[in-house]
Amino acid sequence: MKKFKLLLGIVLVSFVFSCQTNTYDEIGGYVDTPSYAKNIKPIFDSQCTTCHYLGNTSQGHYTEIYDYQSTVDNFENTLRDVDTTHTMPKSAAPLSKAKIKLLYAWKRTGFQP
Repeated sequence: MKKFKLLLGIVLVSFVFSCQTNTYDEIGGYVDTPSYAKNIKPIFDSQCTTCHYLGNTSQGHYTEIYDYQSTVDNFENTLRDVDTTHTMPKSAAPLSKAKIKLLYAWKRTGFQP
């Protein structure tokens, strides 16, 4: 009986810790009506603007994504490269599913500033 309780405890603890990180990643950053300033700009600042900043031509032509309007203007290509072709970001880890879902929500709600 003691072995069963010990085994059950180990299984439960393993289950809790194995689900915690994935669940947070999937739902932790989601917002129903995201705005550029609060939700989208931090993603682009951390994942995109290291290469896509105003005037960067150091390694060929880069699409400039440095403010609200340039982000909206280049959004369709950016979303394709991030979610469909998985070619961006080149120098960083891929965006999580939660961040990609947030980008789609921003588009769906009309690119709130």
